[in-house]
Amino acid sequence: MAKLTDFPTLAKTSASSTDFLLVTNSATGQSKKLAVESLFPAVTTAGTGSETMYNSATLTNKNQIVFKGVKSADTDLLTVATTSSNLVLTVLEAGIDLSLCNNAASGFSTGVDFSGIVTGENPVVNGGTGLATIAKGTLLYASDIDTIAATAPMSTNGQLLIGNATSGYPSVATLTAGTGITITNGVGSITLASTLANASANIDMRNAADDTNYNIDLDANRSWISGNGTSEGITVDNDGKVFIGEDTPTASFADSLNIEGGIRFANTAAPTIKPTATTESSVGIALTLESGGSASGAAGNLNLTAGTASGNAAGGDIILTAGRDTSGSSDGDIQLKTYTGSTATAGLTVNAEGQNVTVDTGNLVITQAAKGIIHSGSGTVTQATNHTTGVTINATSGVIQLAAVALAATTNAEFTVTNSTVQADSVILVTMQDENTTDNKQLACSIHTLASGSFKISIVNPHSATATSATASKIHFLVINNS
Repeated sequence: MAKLTDFPTLAKTSASSTDFLLVTNSATGQSKKLAVESLFPAVTTAGTGSETMYNSATLTNKNQIVFKGVKSADTDLLTVATTSSNLVLTVLEAGIDLSLCNNAASGFSTGVDFSGIVTGENPVVNGGTGLATIAKGTLLYASDIDTIAATAPMSTNGQLLIGNATSGYPSVATLTAGTGITITNGVGSITLASTLANASANIDMRNAADDTNYNIDLDANRSWISGNGTSEGITVDNDGKVFIGEDTPTASFADSLNIEGGIRFANTAAPTIKPTATTESSVGIALTLESGGSASGAAGNLNLTAGTASGNAAGGDIILTAGRDTSGSSDGDIQLKTYTGSTATAGLTVNAEGQNVTVDTGNLVITQAAKGIIHSGSGTVTQATNHTTGVTINATSGVIQLAAVALAATTNAEFTVTNSTVQADSVILVTMQDENTTDNKQLACSIHTLASGSFKISIVNPHSATATSATASKIHFLVINNS
């Protein structure tokens, strides 16, 4: 029989499924074989998706199992130690950062039980309010650094938190309505409305920052700028034409400015209505005042009425002044025109410079028997020495008082009248105001020898035998010039 030592050694790592051990039952004496591989345990991991506790690379030794070590990835959060042959895992609560935790599903923070005894008030620095109680309707605010306080209860409709620069923290107050604004406070609501019933300041429609102008759209032909909110005052159409009227008028837009009613200026300055003068050689714009026409009725009158004075003061004059030529003598005339057929024709002209009044067409007609031509500036002169003494009187009408001497019967006397208004072709009318006190002695007069600046007057006593008295008579004259 061979010795055991004579057999080759079978390494455990070389054991195969065909290697066996002889086993004999001592009771029955029966021999059996035992597979060598069955002597080595099989190592597996029961869990799913978990890490194994052993090192699978070492299982080839079959009779040796090498377990992995246990190590903490973050020793500030978890420590691993061996105590009495036990592995002890210790979680360090102070090292847990809740900001890094996902509480979307775990809800771990809701698990804190505040129903038990909690002492003191959690301060602001720890995420609390520092308040023991809070009244209904109050709001929290920062009253100081790291200090929270409660406002007074908001027990009134429309209350808000409003900044307060004096205290440094907000106040509970309601809004105050300004001019043109109404505020209606309701349950959980504040309604602001703009009434524009009154304006307390100017409304500036210009944005000075970018020089932009903003406009007011009056909704053409329907909206008004009014003193009482009614459809009267000022309105504008789509073309920018303006209508001004009173007592709810019907607006019309025939021209740039349309007015129903009168135009009145304040009695504090002398107003002027005129187009702006041109700055070039272009002709100035004509200004026309025209009364209303009519399709089938009489046209309206154009009335120019000066002001009426009260008491003993004088009423206003109507002054028509023609335009001036500041560089020459081409000043304007004043013309009064009427129509001759369809043509406007000058009837009366006041010429420039000399201010001559010319009746251009027609006659000068005086309809009243008690009215006539008045020369308020008539001159007077008294003849010296005798009836042949010349006189000077520069007026187109006047009275020459003759020398207080008698004129013999059948005697003629003549004297020269020097008068700058007389032209060589003038028409001179003379009449005798005979003041003779001797009966039947009637002086007569006539003119002759007209020249530029003078004429002669001849007087005669036609009585055949008796001289006139020495009472001074008077001669009246009127000069009518051709140009």
